[in-house]
Amino acid sequence: MRYPHLVVSLVAIFSLAVILVVFTVYHLVLAATNQTVNERYKRSYMSLSHTALKSTSNCYNRGILLNLFEEFFPLQHTRFQCLQKTR
Repeated sequence: MRYPHLVVSLVAIFSLAVILVVFTVYHLVLAATNQTVNERYKRSYMSLSHTALKSTSNCYNRGILLNLFEEFFPLQHTRFQCLQKTR
């Protein structure tokens, strides 16, 4: 090994790049399903404890493409669409 600092730096950069890609993919999945981290955690916790969920459907979920479009190009009038339907 002629340049140990270079090797250590490249390994660190590669490790951080892998972590960043995994983090980005996880958040894109959350955006595609229109969930928060808290909702995802509670849903997985409830499924592990074998208790019935009151509402398994997310009323804000409009499909992957529409969810991502709404996430990156938000419209103000569609945010409370689910609340208007229930009244």
